[in-house]
Amino acid sequence: MVRGMMRIFFWICLCSMLPGLLIRIPFGGGGILLSDVLLPVFAASWLGIKLIYDRQLPVLPFWWPAFGFVLVALLSWILGAWDLDLKAKILSFSYIIRFVSIMILGWAALDQLKAKDEKLKIGAANKILDGLFVIVGIIILIGFVQFYLIPDISAWSTAGGFDPHMGRFLGTWMDPNFVAGLLAFFIPVMFGRLYEQLRSQKLEVRSILLSGLIVICLGALFLTFSRSGYLAAVAGLGLFFLLRDPKVIIIAIIVVILGIGSSERAQQRVGELAGTLSSVVLGHTDEIDATAKLRLQSWGKSMILWEKYPVLGIGYNTYRYRAAEEGIVDANYFSAGGSDSTLLTVLVTTGTLGFIAFLWFYAHFWWRNAWRYYHFGTTLNLGFVAGWSAILVHSVFVNSMLFPLIFMPMIVVAAVLEARQSD
Repeated sequence: MVRGMMRIFFWICLCSMLPGLLIRIPFGGGGILLSDVLLPVFAASWLGIKLIYDRQLPVLPFWWPAFGFVLVALLSWILGAWDLDLKAKILSFSYIIRFVSIMILGWAALDQLKAKDEKLKIGAANKILDGLFVIVGIIILIGFVQFYLIPDISAWSTAGGFDPHMGRFLGTWMDPNFVAGLLAFFIPVMFGRLYEQLRSQKLEVRSILLSGLIVICLGALFLTFSRSGYLAAVAGLGLFFLLRDPKVIIIAIIVVILGIGSSERAQQRVGELAGTLSSVVLGHTDEIDATAKLRLQSWGKSMILWEKYPVLGIGYNTYRYRAAEEGIVDANYFSAGGSDSTLLTVLVTTGTLGFIAFLWFYAHFWWRNAWRYYHFGTTLNLGFVAGWSAILVHSVFVNSMLFPLIFMPMIVVAAVLEARQSD
């Protein structure tokens, strides 16, 4: 009965993705999401049950990479947050709790799939994947309602401290870039699952439904008009089809050209993306739009912070306060919690040591699944590698990789793949 309740709690945590940023308690300039409340309670409950009832903890394959990053993050927080006020200390430390709680959620997912019978284990793992796909599908359906009925959310976004995105697909997440990041990760995973289903050469209802979901997700991604999302999706899907089915790339190029040609907004965003990339690579600042110019300026100022504290950084998730002291951000805005890049945020807040630990953590998942695809030809592992690569590209331009509503399902998918192919 206790384990059954924890499984329900597990899914309640994942369903916190649905309200997105609509349920948010303002605190210290940032905000507490529904997942921030549920995940620590779940993590503490699950650990308590495992220690009291089972009197042992299951093996966690990605324990050491996660522990290594948490250790460096904690050390950087201790050194960087000691002179902040109590509210700032609590808020910045809560991000460490968030990271650990999400890892424990993945640990719990892995524990659910420890059946000795291989078919039962794979079946249970696929149910978790299908459940995640349903959650993503609901998020997308809500997003279409918002896009067509409430395209202008500037009144709510200004009150909530978000950017006033207009005429873009964002649903309950209040930011099209985050939605695009979620889709850039999940669409390759969905393709991996679809290829796996079609391997039986039987056209089943679930394959038809998954195909429809992929098409809907691609449409939603297009309507986000997110340059970082487009680039991430091209990287992830390009990698997937290059290794699995190269001829699809030609079809995709034709579809993309037709799609961009049918929308002036998409043409504008792609043109801005080309100008931004040109400015980054070649230094052509005259071709860059105002938003991207602000992002580049933010990056440059963030690098100045890193140069001051290169080893352990300014303190894990103290960016809101240290960057505000330097005049880089306004601490009262929701987006002030980090630079416009997860990788740069990690580098600045945890220093070179933290950045290396984070790359180890990231590479651990990538390599394990790439190895499995190379040796076993499992397309679901390839889908994960492609999606994981896509979110890496996305996180260069958006602080998305550690955004809890994206990071949480990513870790659960990683845990499911660990269980599916563990001995």
